[in-house]
Amino acid sequence: MSEWLDVGTDNYVLVTEGSLLNTGLIVGSERAMVIDTGCGPRQGREILDAVREKTGLPLVVVNTHAHYDHFFGNAIFAEAEVTEFWAHQNCATEIDQRGDLQRRHVGTLEPEMAAGEGENVQLVVPNAIVKDQPVLVDLGGLTATLFYLGRGHTDGDLLVGTPSTLFVGDLVEQGAHPSFEDSYPEEWADALRHISALRHRYEFLIPGHGRPCSDQFVKTMANTMTTAVRQARQSIRDTPNDATKAIPVLPYGPEQSRWFIKRLQETRWESSREPRSV
Repeated sequence: MSEWLDVGTDNYVLVTEGSLLNTGLIVGSERAMVIDTGCGPRQGREILDAVREKTGLPLVVVNTHAHYDHFFGNAIFAEAEVTEFWAHQNCATEIDQRGDLQRRHVGTLEPEMAAGEGENVQLVVPNAIVKDQPVLVDLGGLTATLFYLGRGHTDGDLLVGTPSTLFVGDLVEQGAHPSFEDSYPEEWADALRHISALRHRYEFLIPGHGRPCSDQFVKTMANTMTTAVRQARQSIRDTPNDATKAIPVLPYGPEQSRWFIKRLQETRWESSREPRSV
């Protein structure tokens, strides 16, 4: 069960029951932009049908990042003659090189997608690329700004801004703990502070999952993550052979706390190996 919420003039978000996904829709006078396409052809079809209840305009698609629930529905939109799929460069690379590995996650919801058998189960890799500089997409009388704040939830999180509304993907997630499996925890906290600093420009802030968020929600998420980084760092220093002793004090569930510590260790190790300029 899904419902459309109005989040600014000609801006909408399709909220899926159970916080499975938020799909954004920005409607110009010449075309409309769909933000995230679901976890396979079944959900993708539901999203497309809902979009068509709102507008019959030509569509462009944005994938906010390379997690299956945000791009596995792309093929449905390609079948509907969408040819422009936007993403950050790192997101597009991840989908192209390792997207198939995520099929196992959708066995219950999207069995055809999981098996790679049936109609519209192929991966459609984004072909319109954002790098480090913002890109303006003219929809006719309304411009969407696609921009990148650096690594966070993944290494390719793309944000979409309009005059009234900021769509932030899973950099902000309401209703559940953040997912850290391929995250960059320290940089994610920085990105959240950046989002908070931008918040005054927008009437609405739309997370990747859950209801529209207040500035205070984003600040709390940033502060919580910063505290968790500090606690995990201390545990890594105190017990380098068993940093999981920090799990009971971290502000997340046990499984996500394990991933948080793992990613904090991995990303700090990666940073230490990067060549330094002289």
